[in-house]
Amino acid sequence: MERLNVNTRIELNDGHAIPQLGLGVFQLEDPAVCERAVAAALEVGIRHIDTAAGYENEEAVGRALAASGIDRHDLFVTTKCWVDDYGREQTRRAFDASRKKLGLDVIDLYLLHWPVDETMMAAWDTLIALRAEGQVRSIGVSNFTVRRFEDFFFSRTDVVPAVNQVEVHPFNIRPDVRAYCQAKGIAVESYSPLARMKGMDHPALAAVAEECGKTPAQVTIRWHLQHGLVVIPKSQHPARIRENAAVFDFMLTDEQMRRIDALNEDRFVIGWRPGGEENWY
Repeated sequence: MERLNVNTRIELNDGHAIPQLGLGVFQLEDPAVCERAVAAALEVGIRHIDTAAGYENEEAVGRALAASGIDRHDLFVTTKCWVDDYGREQTRRAFDASRKKLGLDVIDLYLLHWPVDETMMAAWDTLIALRAEGQVRSIGVSNFTVRRFEDFFFSRTDVVPAVNQVEVHPFNIRPDVRAYCQAKGIAVESYSPLARMKGMDHPALAAVAEECGKTPAQVTIRWHLQHGLVVIPKSQHPARIRENAAVFDFMLTDEQMRRIDALNEDRFVIGWRPGGEENWY
């Protein structure tokens, strides 16, 4: 396979490209902590930062990006529209607010954060318009299942998202979503890629890690990368961020990849859904 590095990008269906390794900042609500995490990621060469209006840290991300002095062309910034802001005008206002907080003229990737009711499609129409206006480069969705795509989304639009950001990790490898998105030309982006550390002590992961001279977390991030997934591990600790980025000096064998695949048990670590469990299918 092609040699991966911290600058490796995946081509999207709209002609743009997304850095395969990024930093997620979910739950980094303390501004100083968030700024420090983003700065640490940028220092090790990561250029992809994933935030959301719902994380309430867009301003901190923006300050860290500005303080870095890194050329805007080299950065890739994702943010997301929260469900309460779905609707044509509501979504446009939410986008403008996010862009102002981030201090950016253009957002690289703007996502619908969760699938909900018909207001989602009005929001999607606004994302399409924002892309046409050049205010956002790529548009996508998050937390979409195959059924949600088939029963709801694609019966109402023929515009294919560039990205579907979903929970993926060795204990929930999401083969149906990944296969569906691959067929549609939608890049899959893994959040909670380390299962929120719930299972990183599994003997199978420990064995592969020992074979590679790496940590279970590093092996797991490498597993995502070799599957062609975009991966955004979150951490507030600079040392852990450096560790998570040190995954380009080794390669998992096909046999090791299969052993990690075999850990799948369809287990979610994010159990909350907007509107409750009935809104998740």
